[in-house]
Amino acid sequence: MSARQSKKVILRGFAEHPLQIPREIFRHQAVLGPVPTLVWINLLALTEQRRPFALEEIAERMGLTLRQVKQALALLADFGWLNDQGLEIQLTVPEPSAAERETAAGGEGILNEEQASFEWLIGFCSARIQDPSPEEMRKLHYWMQDKGLSHEVIAVAVEEMFAQASQPSFRYLEGILRNWHGMGIRTYNDLLENPNVTQVLAALFLGGYG
Repeated sequence: MSARQSKKVILRGFAEHPLQIPREIFRHQAVLGPVPTLVWINLLALTEQRRPFALEEIAERMGLTLRQVKQALALLADFGWLNDQGLEIQLTVPEPSAAERETAAGGEGILNEEQASFEWLIGFCSARIQDPSPEEMRKLHYWMQDKGLSHEVIAVAVEEMFAQASQPSFRYLEGILRNWHGMGIRTYNDLLENPNVTQVLAALFLGGYG
């Protein structure tokens, strides 16, 4: 997309009700992140004008840099929220995954609980470290959704990172998560049953770091 900095592109949205925002975008905004979500909604609003636009227009409208807009578009494309064809961008709503369909069949409560847990984790990381990048948010979601680690476990891993590392980093955090996952740690109760695997809990329950 770097070669298209100042070119006008055609944006196609939904033929009917162009400003009707699909509820799916709100269900997935915790995974996408606030910037890509708002970029997608702004693109949807622009479809009403039915005219070509430049990426700089989105950047200026939202107070973002051109690089931030491009990163948001790349993430949206990765998650199936748009189809970038160069001179034309087609907004789309991705099909739900098998896990999401299964959850929907069992009721919205579980999905809402999982989303709330993920949003809590993002808020915790933002307060404790910094706002996660879109890539880091994808990885956090991966550790929760695909690897089955609870948000409490990941939060403890964040504290463990600060206890262990002189220069904390997301890569270091993933190393802790990978190690705990290999040990069968999935929930906070698993950590309570094995407090020796973490300096943080060892200090609380065993009276020190060893």
